[in-house]
Amino acid sequence: MDARPDPPSPPRRSTDLAFGLATREDEPRLRRLLREAPMEGDIRLAMEREPDFFLGLTIEGDEAQVLVCRDRPTGAVISMGTRSARDGFVNGATARVGYLGQLRTDPAHRGGKAILVGGYADLRRAHDQDPRRPALYTTAIFEGNAPARRILERGLRGLPTYALRGRFVSLVCPPGRRRGRPPTGVTLRRGEPALLEAVAACLQRNARRYQFAPRWTAADLACPERARGLAPEDFVVALRGAEVVGCAAVWDQRAYKQTRVVGYSRRMAWARPVANLLAPLLGTPRLPRAGAALRDAFLSHLAVDDDDPAVARALLARALRDARGRHDLVTLALDPAGPLFEVARGFPHRPYPSVLYAVHWEDGAAAVAALDDRPAWIEAALL
Repeated sequence: MDARPDPPSPPRRSTDLAFGLATREDEPRLRRLLREAPMEGDIRLAMEREPDFFLGLTIEGDEAQVLVCRDRPTGAVISMGTRSARDGFVNGATARVGYLGQLRTDPAHRGGKAILVGGYADLRRAHDQDPRRPALYTTAIFEGNAPARRILERGLRGLPTYALRGRFVSLVCPPGRRRGRPPTGVTLRRGEPALLEAVAACLQRNARRYQFAPRWTAADLACPERARGLAPEDFVVALRGAEVVGCAAVWDQRAYKQTRVVGYSRRMAWARPVANLLAPLLGTPRLPRAGAALRDAFLSHLAVDDDDPAVARALLARALRDARGRHDLVTLALDPAGPLFEVARGFPHRPYPSVLYAVHWEDGAAAVAALDDRPAWIEAALL
C-alpha cells in the first residue's frame, strides 16, 4: 500500500536522478527507506523488512522486482516501488496477475514530478521487457489517502490507467476465546504435510470465484521461499469425512516483515488512552505505544466450499483462538461484496478500508474491460 504524500518539496532536475532495478548492494538502503518513510495517517506505521529486505520479496510472486530512484550525487535510494507477478485467477481462469506496491519516497524528496514520471517510465520498461508480463496489475491504497488517489486517478501522461475496482477492508482482530461449532458432519483439525494437496485443491476451486485471487499449489505451500514462515501446522482444516471443505492459516511473518507504530496524530494520541481502556469491554485491539513493533500475524488462505457460513465461522474462531498468546493482532482482508465478509465482521475487530485498482498499460485495456463483477480476493499477507 502507498504512503500519503507530504507537501511538495522543491522540484528536482531529472539529471540528478538515476532509475533502475535494485541490487544486493542496495539492500540496507531499502530497509532504511522503509524505516524513515512511514505510512501517514492517524496511526503512522512503518512497514519494515528486517533483517534483509529481499527475504520478504520471495512471497510476493514467482517474479518480483524492486525499482528504485537514486540520487546521482550521493547514490542514496530516495524512492522505491515493487512490481511482482504470479499465477492467479481472472474471470475464473488461470492468468498472470501483477501487483504494484511498496511505493515509498524519502520525505525530503516527496512531491517532485521528475521522480514520479521517471519512476513510471522505468516501470513501463520493466513491464515491456517481461516475456510473461501480466495484462493487468492490482494495487491497493488506504481509502483516506486522498492525495495519492487524486494523482493516480487523474490520468497523467506517462502513468498507466488506474481503474477503480471497489473496496476491501482489513479487519484487524484480537485473538479470541470464541468457539465456533462446525455443522454436523464437519470436523476441524490442524494441518499436516499429508493434507497439502487437498488444501491446495480447496484453495483453487474456491479462488476461481474471485477476481485476482492467487493460485496456490501444494508445491507453493511447501516452498520455504514462496510460503516463508508458513508451516502446514499453521493451517486449520475443515473436513467432511476425508474431504477438505475449508481451510485458513495464521501466517506469522515477523521474522522478515514487521509493522512498527511510529506515532499518532494529535487527535488519536488524545483518544488512545480512552480507546485502550474500553478495548477489553468492546473486544477491540489495543493501540500500542509509539515505537512498538506489533505482535501481529495474517489470517490467510481462507477458503470455504459453497461459502458455508457455519464452516467459515468455525474456521475463523479456531484460527483466532490458536493465535492467543503468540499474537496481539491478526489481520484478514476481504471484499465487502464477498460472501464471507459478513461472517468475518461478526468477530471483534477494527476496520481499515482501502480502495482497489486494476492497473494497466495500453496492452491490458481489453483485459480490464472484460473483467466480470465477481468479488475481488486480496491476500493481505502478500502485499
